[in-house]
Amino acid sequence: MEVRNLVTFLKVTELKSFSRAAEALDYSQSAVTVQIQQLERELGVQLFDRIGKTVSITQYGKDFVSYARDVVSAIARASAFASSDSELSGTVRVGTLNSLLTASFSNIVPLYHERFPHVQISLHAGNIASITEMLVKNELDIIYTLDEQIFDTQFVKVFEAQEDVVIVTNTENPLSTRDDVHLADLVSHPFILMNHGNPYRDQFDRELARQDLSVEPFLELESDTLALKLIRENPEYLSVLPRYTAKMSIHKGNLAIIPVADCQMSQWRQVLYHRNKVITPQIQGMLDVILEVAKKPF
Repeated sequence: MEVRNLVTFLKVTELKSFSRAAEALDYSQSAVTVQIQQLERELGVQLFDRIGKTVSITQYGKDFVSYARDVVSAIARASAFASSDSELSGTVRVGTLNSLLTASFSNIVPLYHERFPHVQISLHAGNIASITEMLVKNELDIIYTLDEQIFDTQFVKVFEAQEDVVIVTNTENPLSTRDDVHLADLVSHPFILMNHGNPYRDQFDRELARQDLSVEPFLELESDTLALKLIRENPEYLSVLPRYTAKMSIHKGNLAIIPVADCQMSQWRQVLYHRNKVITPQIQGMLDVILEVAKKPF
Protein backbone atom coordinates (compact mmCIF):
# COMPACT_ATOMS: atom_id res chain seq x y z
CA MET A 1 0.00 0.00 0.00
CA GLU A 2 1.63 3.21 -1.17
CA VAL A 3 1.61 6.26 1.05
CA ARG A 4 0.94 8.57 -1.89
CA ASN A 5 -2.33 6.70 -2.51
CA LEU A 6 -3.35 7.35 1.09
CA VAL A 7 -2.49 11.04 0.73
CA THR A 8 -4.57 11.21 -2.45
CA PHE A 9 -7.47 9.41 -0.76
CA LEU A 10 -7.45 11.92 2.11
CA LYS A 11 -7.32 14.85 -0.31
CA VAL A 12 -10.29 13.52 -2.33
CA THR A 13 -12.17 13.00 0.94
CA GLU A 14 -11.39 16.53 2.04
CA LEU A 15 -12.25 18.26 -1.25
CA LYS A 16 -15.04 15.85 -2.33
CA SER A 17 -13.74 15.97 -5.88
CA PHE A 18 -11.20 14.02 -7.95
CA SER A 19 -10.48 17.06 -10.13
CA ARG A 20 -9.93 19.45 -7.21
CA ALA A 21 -7.74 16.86 -5.45
CA ALA A 22 -5.70 16.47 -8.64
CA GLU A 23 -5.23 20.23 -8.85
CA ALA A 24 -4.26 20.50 -5.17
CA LEU A 25 -1.72 17.67 -5.47
CA ASP A 26 -0.45 18.75 -8.90
CA TYR A 27 -1.52 15.44 -10.48
CA SER A 28 -3.58 14.74 -13.55
CA GLN A 29 -7.14 13.66 -12.82
CA SER A 30 -6.43 10.27 -14.40
CA ALA A 31 -3.52 9.77 -11.97
CA VAL A 32 -5.83 10.42 -9.03
CA THR A 33 -8.36 7.95 -10.43
CA VAL A 34 -5.67 5.27 -10.85
CA GLN A 35 -4.37 5.78 -7.30
CA ILE A 36 -7.85 5.47 -5.79
CA GLN A 37 -8.55 2.35 -7.87
CA GLN A 38 -5.26 0.81 -6.69
CA LEU A 39 -6.21 1.50 -3.09
CA GLU A 40 -9.69 0.03 -3.57
CA ARG A 41 -8.22 -3.15 -5.11
CA GLU A 42 -5.80 -3.53 -2.21
CA LEU A 43 -8.56 -3.05 0.37
CA GLY A 44 -11.16 -5.03 -1.52
CA VAL A 45 -13.85 -2.40 -0.96
CA GLN A 46 -15.23 0.62 -2.80
CA LEU A 47 -14.18 3.88 -1.14
CA PHE A 48 -16.19 6.27 -3.31
CA ASP A 49 -19.46 6.15 -5.20
CA ARG A 50 -19.10 7.63 -8.68
CA ILE A 51 -22.49 8.58 -10.08
CA GLY A 52 -22.32 10.84 -13.09
CA LYS A 53 -19.98 13.72 -12.26
CA THR A 54 -20.53 13.48 -8.51
CA VAL A 55 -18.27 11.68 -6.06
CA SER A 56 -19.40 10.71 -2.58
CA ILE A 57 -17.54 8.73 0.03
CA THR A 58 -18.96 5.33 0.97
CA GLN A 59 -19.27 4.02 4.51
CA TYR A 60 -16.13 1.93 3.88
CA GLY A 61 -14.39 5.15 2.88
CA LYS A 62 -15.57 6.97 5.99
CA ASP A 63 -14.36 4.11 8.18
CA PHE A 64 -10.97 4.09 6.43
CA VAL A 65 -10.27 7.82 6.87
CA SER A 66 -8.96 7.53 10.43
CA TYR A 67 -6.62 4.65 9.48
CA ALA A 68 -5.26 6.53 6.47
CA ARG A 69 -4.75 9.70 8.49
CA ASP A 70 -2.94 7.82 11.27
CA VAL A 71 -0.59 6.14 8.78
CA VAL A 72 0.24 9.37 6.94
CA SER A 73 0.74 11.25 10.22
CA ALA A 74 2.99 8.49 11.58
CA ILE A 75 5.11 8.53 8.43
CA ALA A 76 5.41 12.32 8.61
CA ARG A 77 6.62 12.01 12.21
CA ALA A 78 9.00 9.19 11.26
CA SER A 79 10.42 11.27 8.42
CA ALA A 80 11.17 14.03 10.91
CA PHE A 81 12.60 11.62 13.50
CA ALA A 82 16.23 12.29 12.63
CA SER A 83 15.67 16.04 12.51
CA SER A 84 15.50 18.21 15.58
CA ASP A 85 12.63 20.67 15.92
CA SER A 86 15.07 23.45 15.11
CA GLU A 87 15.76 21.89 11.68
CA LEU A 88 12.13 21.49 10.58
CA SER A 89 10.80 23.87 7.95
CA GLY A 90 7.47 24.49 6.24
CA THR A 91 4.41 26.48 7.27
CA VAL A 92 1.76 26.14 9.96
CA ARG A 93 -1.53 28.05 9.50
CA VAL A 94 -3.54 29.20 12.51
CA GLY A 95 -6.83 31.07 12.71
CA THR A 96 -8.09 32.99 15.72
CA LEU A 97 -10.12 35.99 16.92
CA ASN A 98 -8.76 39.49 17.46
CA SER A 99 -9.25 39.22 21.23
CA LEU A 100 -7.21 36.01 21.43
CA LEU A 101 -4.66 37.39 18.98
CA THR A 102 -3.82 40.11 21.49
CA ALA A 103 -4.21 38.05 24.66
CA SER A 104 -2.49 34.79 23.65
CA PHE A 105 -0.45 34.93 20.48
CA SER A 106 2.01 37.49 21.81
CA ASN A 107 3.15 34.54 23.97
CA ILE A 108 2.49 31.69 21.53
CA VAL A 109 4.43 33.09 18.56
CA PRO A 110 7.81 33.71 20.30
CA LEU A 111 7.67 30.34 22.07
CA TYR A 112 6.91 28.47 18.85
CA HIS A 113 9.56 30.38 16.91
CA GLU A 114 12.12 29.57 19.58
CA ARG A 115 11.40 25.84 19.17
CA PHE A 116 10.83 25.81 15.39
CA PRO A 117 12.91 28.72 14.05
CA HIS A 118 12.63 27.67 10.38
CA VAL A 119 8.86 27.07 10.32
CA GLN A 120 6.82 29.98 9.00
CA ILE A 121 3.69 30.90 10.98
CA SER A 122 0.71 32.11 8.96
CA LEU A 123 -1.67 33.76 11.43
CA HIS A 124 -5.17 34.75 10.32
CA ALA A 125 -7.51 36.79 12.53
CA GLY A 126 -11.19 36.73 11.59
CA ASN A 127 -14.65 36.04 12.90
CA ILE A 128 -15.93 32.63 13.97
CA ALA A 129 -17.70 31.89 10.70
CA SER A 130 -14.72 32.77 8.51
CA ILE A 131 -12.04 30.84 10.39
CA THR A 132 -14.29 27.78 10.79
CA GLU A 133 -14.98 27.78 7.06
CA MET A 134 -11.25 28.10 6.36
CA LEU A 135 -10.59 25.10 8.61
CA VAL A 136 -13.17 23.03 6.71
CA LYS A 137 -11.60 24.08 3.39
CA ASN A 138 -8.11 23.18 4.64
CA GLU A 139 -7.00 26.79 4.40
CA LEU A 140 -6.05 26.62 8.10
CA ASP A 141 -4.46 23.83 10.14
CA ILE A 142 -5.69 24.89 13.59
CA ILE A 143 -8.19 27.36 14.99
CA TYR A 144 -8.13 28.86 18.49
CA THR A 145 -11.49 30.43 19.08
CA LEU A 146 -13.91 31.89 21.61
CA ASP A 147 -17.52 30.87 21.09
CA GLU A 148 -20.37 28.78 22.38
CA GLN A 149 -19.22 25.19 22.90
CA ILE A 150 -18.66 23.60 19.50
CA PHE A 151 -19.93 20.05 19.03
CA ASP A 152 -19.16 18.99 15.47
CA THR A 153 -17.93 15.54 14.48
CA GLN A 154 -15.78 16.93 11.66
CA PHE A 155 -13.52 18.66 14.22
CA VAL A 156 -11.19 17.36 16.91
CA LYS A 157 -11.28 19.53 20.03
CA VAL A 158 -8.03 19.40 22.00
CA PHE A 159 -8.75 22.11 24.56
CA GLU A 160 -11.62 24.10 26.02
CA ALA A 161 -11.97 26.50 28.95
CA GLN A 162 -14.88 28.67 30.04
CA GLU A 163 -14.34 32.44 30.10
CA ASP A 164 -16.52 35.15 31.66
CA VAL A 165 -17.92 37.87 29.41
CA VAL A 166 -18.39 41.13 31.32
CA ILE A 167 -19.64 44.69 30.92
CA VAL A 168 -16.83 47.16 31.60
CA THR A 169 -16.47 50.90 32.00
CA ASN A 170 -13.98 53.50 33.17
CA THR A 171 -13.34 53.57 36.93
CA GLU A 172 -14.50 57.22 36.94
CA ASN A 173 -17.96 56.18 35.80
CA PRO A 174 -20.39 56.12 38.80
CA LEU A 175 -21.68 52.75 37.57
CA SER A 176 -18.32 51.20 38.47
CA THR A 177 -19.00 51.57 42.21
CA ARG A 178 -22.67 50.58 42.28
CA ASP A 179 -23.64 47.13 43.46
CA ASP A 180 -27.32 47.19 42.50
CA VAL A 181 -27.06 47.43 38.73
CA HIS A 182 -29.50 45.71 36.37
CA LEU A 183 -29.26 45.43 32.62
CA ALA A 184 -32.18 47.81 32.13
CA ASP A 185 -30.14 50.50 33.94
CA LEU A 186 -27.47 50.41 31.24
CA VAL A 187 -29.30 50.50 27.92
CA SER A 188 -29.38 54.31 27.73
CA HIS A 189 -25.60 54.59 28.20
CA PRO A 190 -23.16 54.93 25.25
CA PHE A 191 -21.99 51.44 24.26
CA ILE A 192 -19.06 50.37 22.14
CA LEU A 193 -19.78 46.87 20.83
CA MET A 194 -18.06 44.43 18.55
CA ASN A 195 -19.63 43.88 15.13
CA HIS A 196 -22.49 41.44 14.63
CA GLY A 197 -21.11 37.92 14.25
CA ASN A 198 -18.74 38.38 17.17
CA PRO A 199 -19.67 35.66 19.71
CA TYR A 200 -19.83 37.83 22.81
CA ARG A 201 -21.67 40.61 20.95
CA ASP A 202 -24.23 38.07 19.75
CA GLN A 203 -24.62 36.62 23.24
CA PHE A 204 -25.19 40.11 24.66
CA ASP A 205 -27.85 40.76 22.00
CA ARG A 206 -29.60 37.52 22.96
CA GLU A 207 -29.56 38.50 26.63
CA LEU A 208 -31.03 41.90 25.80
CA ALA A 209 -33.76 40.27 23.70
CA ARG A 210 -34.54 37.83 26.51
CA GLN A 211 -35.28 40.81 28.76
CA ASP A 212 -37.12 42.68 25.99
CA LEU A 213 -34.39 45.35 25.92
CA SER A 214 -32.22 46.81 23.18
CA VAL A 215 -28.99 48.77 22.90
CA GLU A 216 -28.01 50.97 19.98
CA PRO A 217 -24.21 51.21 20.18
CA PHE A 218 -22.76 54.48 18.98
CA LEU A 219 -19.72 52.55 17.70
CA GLU A 220 -19.32 49.04 16.29
CA LEU A 221 -15.85 47.70 15.56
CA GLU A 222 -13.66 44.61 15.20
CA SER A 223 -10.92 45.58 17.63
CA ASP A 224 -11.38 45.07 21.35
CA THR A 225 -8.00 46.77 21.79
CA LEU A 226 -9.44 50.01 20.41
CA ALA A 227 -12.57 49.57 22.53
CA LEU A 228 -10.41 49.33 25.66
CA LYS A 229 -8.43 52.44 24.69
CA LEU A 230 -11.59 54.48 24.11
CA ILE A 231 -13.10 53.42 27.43
CA ARG A 232 -9.90 54.25 29.31
CA GLU A 233 -10.02 57.76 27.81
CA ASN A 234 -13.79 58.36 28.06
CA PRO A 235 -15.41 57.64 31.45
CA GLU A 236 -18.98 57.51 30.12
CA TYR A 237 -18.40 54.63 27.65
CA LEU A 238 -19.36 50.98 28.24
CA SER A 239 -18.46 47.79 26.40
CA VAL A 240 -18.98 44.02 26.51
CA LEU A 241 -15.73 42.04 26.47
CA PRO A 242 -14.18 38.79 27.69
CA ARG A 243 -12.77 39.26 31.16
CA TYR A 244 -9.27 38.28 29.97
CA THR A 245 -9.29 41.13 27.43
CA ALA A 246 -9.89 43.75 30.11
CA LYS A 247 -7.84 42.09 32.86
CA MET A 248 -4.70 44.20 32.45
CA SER A 249 -6.61 47.49 32.45
CA ILE A 250 -8.60 46.36 35.50
CA HIS A 251 -5.40 45.54 37.38
CA LYS A 252 -4.00 48.96 36.50
CA GLY A 253 -7.12 50.63 37.88
CA ASN A 254 -8.25 52.06 34.52
CA LEU A 255 -11.34 49.90 34.06
CA ALA A 256 -13.92 48.25 36.26
CA ILE A 257 -16.42 45.46 35.74
CA ILE A 258 -20.01 46.55 36.28
CA PRO A 259 -21.63 43.85 38.46
CA VAL A 260 -24.89 43.41 36.54
CA ALA A 261 -27.10 41.20 38.67
CA ASP A 262 -29.30 39.88 35.86
CA CYS A 263 -26.72 39.45 33.09
CA GLN A 264 -24.26 36.59 33.55
CA MET A 265 -22.48 35.63 30.33
CA SER A 266 -19.66 33.30 29.35
CA GLN A 267 -18.00 31.82 26.27
CA TRP A 268 -15.57 28.96 25.65
CA ARG A 269 -11.99 29.15 24.47
CA GLN A 270 -11.49 26.15 22.18
CA VAL A 271 -8.66 24.73 20.09
CA LEU A 272 -9.70 22.59 17.12
CA TYR A 273 -8.38 20.94 13.98
CA HIS A 274 -10.17 19.04 11.21
CA ARG A 275 -10.68 15.33 11.85
CA ASN A 276 -9.18 14.46 8.47
CA LYS A 277 -6.11 16.63 8.98
CA VAL A 278 -2.71 14.96 8.77
CA ILE A 279 -0.88 16.16 11.87
CA THR A 280 2.70 16.91 10.88
CA PRO A 281 5.41 17.56 13.49
CA GLN A 282 5.09 21.27 12.72
CA ILE A 283 1.34 21.25 13.41
CA GLN A 284 1.76 19.07 16.50
CA GLY A 285 4.38 21.50 17.77
CA MET A 286 1.95 24.40 17.36
CA LEU A 287 -0.79 22.46 19.15
CA ASP A 288 1.62 21.75 22.02
CA VAL A 289 2.61 25.42 22.33
CA ILE A 290 -0.98 26.69 22.12
CA LEU A 291 -2.06 24.24 24.84
CA GLU A 292 0.92 25.15 27.01
CA VAL A 293 -0.02 28.83 26.84
CA ALA A 294 -3.80 28.27 26.92
CA LYS A 295 -3.69 26.28 30.15
CA LYS A 296 -2.00 29.14 32.00
CA PRO A 297 -4.41 31.61 33.61
CA PHE A 298 -4.68 34.94 31.83
